[in-house]
Amino acid sequence: MSQHPHDEFDDVPPYQTGEAGKHRAPGAAGTGGTGGSGLRWIGLLAVFVLLVGAFAYFIVPRFSDPDVDTTAEDQDAVTESEDQAEGAAEGEDAAEGDADPEEEPAAPQPASDTETPVQVANYQGVEGGEASMSAELEELDYNVVWNGDWNFEERAETPAVVYPEDSGEAEQAIAAELAESFGVENVESHDQASFVTLIIGDEYEG
Repeated sequence: MSQHPHDEFDDVPPYQTGEAGKHRAPGAAGTGGTGGSGLRWIGLLAVFVLLVGAFAYFIVPRFSDPDVDTTAEDQDAVTESEDQAEGAAEGEDAAEGDADPEEEPAAPQPASDTETPVQVANYQGVEGGEASMSAELEELDYNVVWNGDWNFEERAETPAVVYPEDSGEAEQAIAAELAESFGVENVESHDQASFVTLIIGDEYEG
């Protein structure tokens, strides 16, 4: 067995419990303890940051959601009100559009029978009214054979259309046609009428 020369390490006393080797640099023995404590604080800080993040992500929105919902509901209510107002306005416009304007009387139509004789009689109307009405009828191709004053019984209403009591279908048809063209409601037979006669009064201005 070889014998080594005596050196300075042979004089170092044995290690005690928890004691670092004498050959280490001064202060190196406590490095392990300090490092473990620092890691613990870093871990706790990381956990705290995670908790704060989770709180901000999950909890905070729950406090803010009611305001958002309320705002959305208010907006929906405003939109609904606007839609109802527009619907009411459209309904009023539709009602106004459906309302029939005051209808003007239809213009007299040309005669369908240009041969059956007709007359025009003026009963207490404007002077010369019978002549003006005769001209109108002639322009519509009616066969006007006479015009003048009504010299028979008093008339309660004018205008009126009368036709002979023994008249045929042609005369009754032309009487009805005259009444329709000139808006006459009173159409009747007359025992002294020789032809179909349109009686005008003060309603006709000529």
